[in-house]
Amino acid sequence: MLIGCGADACLVVSIRKNVLLHPSHGQAWVFPRLFTQIDITRKAEAAIPVLVVKSAKDRAASTVQTADKYRDYDMIPRSEDGELSERHAKELQMKRIITHFLGDVSFESNALQKLADALDQGRGQEQSDNDANDSALRDHYSVDMLSTSTMHYSGELSHWNFSKMLERRLRTLGKLTQDGASAHATGFFRATDLHSSGSCIALAKSYFPPKRIAEFLTNAFMKFSQTNYFYFDEATFREKLDFYYSNTRPPSINDAGWICTLLMTFAVGTQFASNSTPSGATSATESISDDQIGVELYRFSCRLIPDLITVASVETVQAFLLMGVYTMPIDTAGLAYVYYGLAIKMAIQNGMHRKLPEGTLAPEIAEVRNRLWWSAYSLERRIGILHGQPVSVSPAEIDAPMPFDLPALRPSDQLTNLPNFIAAIVLTDHLSKASEAMKSLRRCPKARKKHFLRQLAATRDELISWWDSLSTETYCRDLTVTGPFFRCNIHLEIYFKTTLIYMGRPFIISQVSSGMLDSVDSARTHGIPDIVNILRHDSLHAALRVVELCQLLQDTVGLARVSYTEFNGCRVALLALIAHSINGPSSSISRTLNQGMALIRQICTGLESAQSEIAVIEALERARQRLHNHSVAEQSGSTESTTGYDQFREWTKLWRGDLLEGGDVDVSSGQDISFDPHSPNSIPSFDGFFSSFPNELSEFTAIPGLDYNLPLGQDWLREPQAEGSGWLMDPPL
Repeated sequence: MLIGCGADACLVVSIRKNVLLHPSHGQAWVFPRLFTQIDITRKAEAAIPVLVVKSAKDRAASTVQTADKYRDYDMIPRSEDGELSERHAKELQMKRIITHFLGDVSFESNALQKLADALDQGRGQEQSDNDANDSALRDHYSVDMLSTSTMHYSGELSHWNFSKMLERRLRTLGKLTQDGASAHATGFFRATDLHSSGSCIALAKSYFPPKRIAEFLTNAFMKFSQTNYFYFDEATFREKLDFYYSNTRPPSINDAGWICTLLMTFAVGTQFASNSTPSGATSATESISDDQIGVELYRFSCRLIPDLITVASVETVQAFLLMGVYTMPIDTAGLAYVYYGLAIKMAIQNGMHRKLPEGTLAPEIAEVRNRLWWSAYSLERRIGILHGQPVSVSPAEIDAPMPFDLPALRPSDQLTNLPNFIAAIVLTDHLSKASEAMKSLRRCPKARKKHFLRQLAATRDELISWWDSLSTETYCRDLTVTGPFFRCNIHLEIYFKTTLIYMGRPFIISQVSSGMLDSVDSARTHGIPDIVNILRHDSLHAALRVVELCQLLQDTVGLARVSYTEFNGCRVALLALIAHSINGPSSSISRTLNQGMALIRQICTGLESAQSEIAVIEALERARQRLHNHSVAEQSGSTESTTGYDQFREWTKLWRGDLLEGGDVDVSSGQDISFDPHSPNSIPSFDGFFSSFPNELSEFTAIPGLDYNLPLGQDWLREPQAEGSGWLMDPPL
C-alpha cells in the first residue's frame, strides 16, 4: 500500500499485480483535502479503474472517533496568526490516515519501524506466493514455439501435458535417456501432408489489383472498417504488400495466411470504396459493380481455407477475422459467426488466449497476438450474445494480458485507436455480464428473481459510471466532426446505447405482477418497480439517441452502406421504439421512427440481406400503426356497425396492405400479386396472412428477446396480470 500526502491532496492507492491501467495510463488523480479516502479498484477483466470516493462529510462518525485520539490538538505549534504549521499539519493528517487503515497504533519511531518491516515482509511473501501460483499454473498448460508466428498450445489435463509432466519427473530422477528426450522433442507435428497442391495459392497474385488500387482499397479499409478493433499491424501489412507486388516468385502454402489477409482487406475495401468519393454517394448499379469485385476476391480466399486451417498460424487468425468482417453485413449470425469462431479456434491452437512467460517472444509479436485475440474474442462474443448464439470459449479460460500501448505498434502518420479498442473490449464485457444476469433471471426460481434483477441493475450502474469516466477529448466520447476518430467514437457510443437497449428490451412489453412486490422492497433504493422502470426508460432514451447518432453521421460524413454497426444499431433502435410505442404512442417516437426508417433504407442500398431485415421492421411498423389507428377510432367513439361485406373489404385491405400502402405496384393494372415462397428474391410481408386486428399483435414476437408468454388479447396492455402469475421473464411452459 502506497500512502502519499501533500498540503492539498491525499491519495491512497492499492497496488495489485497483473492489472493494467486505463487507456490513458499515466494519468494522475488529485483530490482536494475534503476527500479522506480514495479506493481505487481495478477489474482484471476490464482493465479499467472504478473510483469510489467517500467524502469527510459521509464519514462524519469516523472523523469524530479519530478526533478523540488527538486531544493534544491545541498543543500543536502554530504560526503567529494562529494557523497550524505546515509540517505539523501534514503530520496530523498522516496520523489520521494511518489510524484509519491500521487502527490504534503507536507512533513511536521503534513501533513504526517494526510495523513497516512487517508490512514489507508480508508484501514480499505475498509476491512470492503469487509467483509460485503463477508458476504452478503455467505447469498445467504448455505453449511450444514452432516459429515466431506458429505455436502449439496444450491445455490443462491434456495427454500432451501429462507426457511433459512425466518427462520433467524422469529428468529430476536422472532416468531420462538422450534417445527418449529426442523422441519427445519430435512428438508434435503439423499435418503438412494434408496441404493442398500449390496450384491454388500460385494463382493468388492474378487476383491482385494494380498496386495503386490496392493501396486505395487498403486506405478505405483502414478509414471505414477497422474503427475500434485490431486486425493486423499496419506497418507489417504494407511491408507484405510491397513484398508480394515486387516478388516475382509464385507464393507457397506458407504464404497462405498473408495472401488471404491481403485479398480480404481488398475485398472489405470494395465495400467502403464509395464512401471514399468526395460526395460519398453512388448509384445502386455502381455499388453492385463494386460488390462483384469483392465477391470474386472473397470466393478465391475461400479456396485457401483448408490450408489456413492446416497451417494455423497468427496470420490465419488475421485472415479469418477479415472474412468475418466481410460477411458481417451479409450474414452476421451465419457466416460471420462461423468465421469468427474459426479465428478463435486458430488463436486457441496457438495459445493466444493464455499469458506467455516473459521473454518468450519479442514484445511487438506478443502484443500483436494479444490484440488479435481480444478482437476475435470480442467480436465473436458480441455477435453470439446479440444473435442468440453460444460463445466458443469461457472467460475463465482466458488470462491473456489486455492490450497496451507499445511505441513500435503506433501508426507512423496518425493516432492509435488503442483507447477505443480497449473501450470496445470493456463494453463487450459489460454486455456479457448483462446477458448472464438476464439468462439467470429468466431461468431461476421465482424466489431468486429479485436477486438477479438487482444484479442486472448493478451491472447497468457500473456500465454508466464507466462510460461517464471515458475521455471526451479525441477518443471515446469526443464527437467533434473534424476529429480523427469521429466515426469510431460514434460507433463506440452506438455499442454503449445498444447495450442499454439490450438490457431494457425484455421489460418494454412485460407486465410486472403486483403480487410479487411487497412494501419493503418498494421502499428500498433499488426496489423492483424502480429497476424495471429505469431499464425501460434507459432503452427508450438509448433508442432515440442511436437514431440521432445515425442522423449525425448522415449529415456530416455520411452513413456507410455496409457498416454492420450503423445498420444493426439503427435496426435495434427501431425495434425498441416500435415496442415502446405499443405501450404509449407519442409524436416524438413516431417522428423518430419515420426518421430511422429513412436512414436504415439508405444503409442497406443494394444489400439483399439487409433489405430482408428491413422488411421485418416495416411489417412490424405497419402493424403498430394499425393498432394505434384502431385504438384512436375506439376512443373517439366512431365505431359503426358494419355488414359482412364491409368486414370482408377491410380484411382484403389488410391482406393486401403491403401493396396498397407501399405504392410500388399499380393495383389497378391487374397484376398478379402472388409470390413464389421458394424464390430467394421474394420477401413475403409478415402481415400478408393475418386478417384481424388482435392477431396482428403476434407480429411483435419477432422482436429478439421478447419470445416470452405475453397475454396478447385486445386489452393486454391495460390489464395487470393475475395474482400468482409468473412475473417478468418466466420461460414458456
